[in-house]
Amino acid sequence: MLLGKENSIESLICTLLQQGAIDTASLIAEIRELRPKTTKQGVYAALRQLRREEIVVLHNKKASFNVRWLKQMDQFIKSAEQNYIESDFGRDNFLNLKDGEKISYFFSNPIDTDNFWGHALVILGESSVPSSEPAYLYNPHEWFLIARRESERECFDIITKKRRLLLTSGAKTPLDRAVAIEFDGDRGQYHMLDTPLFPKNNYYLNIVGDFIIEVWIDSSIAAQIESLYRETEKLGDDTAEKLIRIVAGRGRSKLAISRNAKKAERLKKMLRKNFYIPVIKKGPRSPL
Repeated sequence: MLLGKENSIESLICTLLQQGAIDTASLIAEIRELRPKTTKQGVYAALRQLRREEIVVLHNKKASFNVRWLKQMDQFIKSAEQNYIESDFGRDNFLNLKDGEKISYFFSNPIDTDNFWGHALVILGESSVPSSEPAYLYNPHEWFLIARRESERECFDIITKKRRLLLTSGAKTPLDRAVAIEFDGDRGQYHMLDTPLFPKNNYYLNIVGDFIIEVWIDSSIAAQIESLYRETEKLGDDTAEKLIRIVAGRGRSKLAISRNAKKAERLKKMLRKNFYIPVIKKGPRSPL
């Protein structure tokens, strides 16, 4: 088994999740059938541990694998990844949204928000949206590459294998400049603005095709991030530690995924002018 002893709760959770997302009540019931003496509290403790290790994502009373973690695995993941990225895993699967529809999720801290956020962005990045369509990202500050570098780097590496990733930062502070080296200027491109594109410093935006991810992190946490960015002249280990402590704090965040062709095109138009996107030339038409 992948995790611990063959009959451990963690191992059983992973075995059940291999087939797709599952609501926690059903998960507990199925584990009790396989391991009769298991308590509800024991299952929740195992889920919390798997979430801390960024193996599992919890949302809307459902548990699912974190797709970024799946990417690191071998034969087991080839089966699970197919289910999570290409198949329908429930009524709240955002890939099934019709134009004008939206799903919202709520989290109690930025770390849980980012876990599900990266999970959703990877799914959209590897969806049937044509690979000629870049993934557009807007962040007031790209603090993820400092406080969450490993998971952010994994997310970017997965997406850029299929499509370009174009990230706009809302500022040009020393910390904003420090992460520019993470982008190759082609598959991954980075642009810093003189002034923020949006008035609120807790608002984040991703667009892939007609799909839009909007995130509002807790305003007090956003204020602490902003203060650190304005006061810091150079990125160092102490800066990273401060930022990690800030984003580990509790605060309500909202993540909304919508499908809206007109809104997506309007937002992409605002962002794409700062990037190089090659035009795919069509070959000559064959004679009749």
